[in-house]
Amino acid sequence: MKFDGKCPKCNGTEIVADAKAVDQGNYRLDMQVSTMQYPNALIFKNERISTVSAYVCLKCGFVEYWADDPKALIEDAF
Repeated sequence: MKFDGKCPKCNGTEIVADAKAVDQGNYRLDMQVSTMQYPNALIFKNERISTVSAYVCLKCGFVEYWADDPKALIEDAF
């Protein structure tokens, strides 16, 4: 959907692009994905984070999530 403007489920072309996925806990925060450089470490795991955007098909409701900064998930934070 992000690149061709077409829903992979129903082939709809009415797509809401780059909608912010929001976590609605105590605060409204942008949804994030994260990876850890050292996942087995007790501390200093070196978390890497990217916010997430959503693409929504208005015909069938299918939602696709994309990392806003995918390279941030693999690059060293330090």
